[in-house]
Amino acid sequence: MLDDLTRRLQAALPATVPVLPPNEILVPAEWQEEDASGDLVPHGERGLHVYLRQQAPGGYVQIERPVSAGVNDFMARWWIPVAAIADHPDIAYALAETARRALTGRPDEPGPYTRVLADATQSIGTASLCRSTYEITELDGNPVI
Repeated sequence: MLDDLTRRLQAALPATVPVLPPNEILVPAEWQEEDASGDLVPHGERGLHVYLRQQAPGGYVQIERPVSAGVNDFMARWWIPVAAIADHPDIAYALAETARRALTGRPDEPGPYTRVLADATQSIGTASLCRSTYEITELDGNPVI
């Protein structure tokens, strides 16, 4: 499920926009300033603003841990939060809309994901975040479209 979601996002977003899996959720917050050769700067800055400046100037997309929304013997429903984060609210919103289209598809060609929750863009320190939650239903481990 997360592999499919990641592939869809990476295909739709510019190659310069990182798509981080759930286990890398702390990477931007803990990012340490690097010099031009990639070495850590002694006593350099650290945090989200440094990550955005050095690794993701066009923003990034964070896939969060899926939450079970219902399971039985054959079917499972999952809710997966997907956040777009950038240094400007318009960029975060544009990334979130690109992600939405990649996951939900178009009216004439729907994707396997349904947006179930959409948050307004909000400020998180010096950055902006726009998070939506998507639902996918699996039948015997395969997405139901």
